[in-house]
Amino acid sequence: MKEKNAKLYQKLITKNAHISIIGLGYVGLPLLLALGKEGFSVTGIDIDNEKVGKLKQNTSYISDISNKELLDAINTIQNVDFTNKYDSIENSDAIIICVPTPLNKTKDPDISYIINATEQLAKYSLKSKLISVESTVYPGATEELILPTIIKQNPNLTVGNDFNLVFSPERVDPGQNYWNLKNTPKIVGGITKNCTDIGTALYGTLCNEVVQVSSARAAEMTKLLENTFRATNIGLVNEMAIISQKLDIDIWEIVEAAKTKPFGFMPFYPGPGLGGHCIPVDPRYLDWKLETLNSESKFIKLSEEINFSMPNFVVSRIKNIFENLNITNPKILILGLAYKPNVSDIRESPSIDIMTLLNEENIKFQYNDPMVKSIEIEGQIFKSQNIDSELLKNTDLAIISTDHSIYNWEYITNNLKYIFDTRNALRNVKKSKAKIFKL
Repeated sequence: MKEKNAKLYQKLITKNAHISIIGLGYVGLPLLLALGKEGFSVTGIDIDNEKVGKLKQNTSYISDISNKELLDAINTIQNVDFTNKYDSIENSDAIIICVPTPLNKTKDPDISYIINATEQLAKYSLKSKLISVESTVYPGATEELILPTIIKQNPNLTVGNDFNLVFSPERVDPGQNYWNLKNTPKIVGGITKNCTDIGTALYGTLCNEVVQVSSARAAEMTKLLENTFRATNIGLVNEMAIISQKLDIDIWEIVEAAKTKPFGFMPFYPGPGLGGHCIPVDPRYLDWKLETLNSESKFIKLSEEINFSMPNFVVSRIKNIFENLNITNPKILILGLAYKPNVSDIRESPSIDIMTLLNEENIKFQYNDPMVKSIEIEGQIFKSQNIDSELLKNTDLAIISTDHSIYNWEYITNNLKYIFDTRNALRNVKKSKAKIFKL
């Protein structure tokens, strides 16, 4: 290891480095706070002035971090700043990119955020620095897109000698408390072996285990495998739910029975569709890359077809329920708008797709989500309704789309006529005055 890299390595392992984190969302902000609590001086960069303003006022906008937790964390950090400018890059030893990489309207990867962040940081001296990319990208993007963008503005620097570049995918699971940055193994793959070693030095201060892979490309593929594995298995169990409904079989009973097998089976659960920042998006990155090589993944395409059709299946079941009950002009209450329990994140939420389909069918609906106060559907603003006996008794059918733990299912089921449970949320309810339909 050359002297300049040796100095950077030493600064990282002794936690005497300054770290700038670009993107202060559900990945970047917790990472900044964790590194700050470890002893690093940290700067959070985000072009969203509202986020920066809230952080400067010790106000959290992430459901996993309360205002008190944010304030307590900030008070333990010796040197912390939040800004919408990139000036801190100049004096930083490590820069971590945590910006969004969503899909665009044509369902192709939108890498504009990560390219813009790279162009901005490349305006500053990157000599003797580490750049780590945590945003999900397609295999090869770090080497084919990010590295050339840096070199274009820093032609005299050599990667692995003058600066270091790694891909280290985020492994965050919002809404649960057990797996965190400390006890979740961290994947690190660099453009060169030196890069990987420097990246390991940084993440080794924070994570109990760092797993080195042979390249940035291998690290990128690891991330996509993890979430493609989930997407395809969810697609399988969603299809099994559709089949079970046709055969008048309870899919939830089947999964519970199957998971008693101690080998060769891993339980996945059906639902009204896929949501969130990773599972609906990441497989598409791999599929898109294959399309550029005149190839395809049949598994990915099939699972996407099934998973993205689930909101339509839910709405068809809703219409069928009303037809069988001879209910005209029904009033629907959707319980839960977020893409998963106990978070406020609505990205790619199937609840929104269901609401959009109902709106197109001119079927009246309201919704409740204690973590999502309002939503715009096709130009119309809907506000979360307070759950009370009057709302429930005036509802013809409630649809459980997101099973937040805050819901009092006993109260809800005893004040409704009919419930369509797409999440098996009522599995532990012993007595219910309402008739319950399952996915």
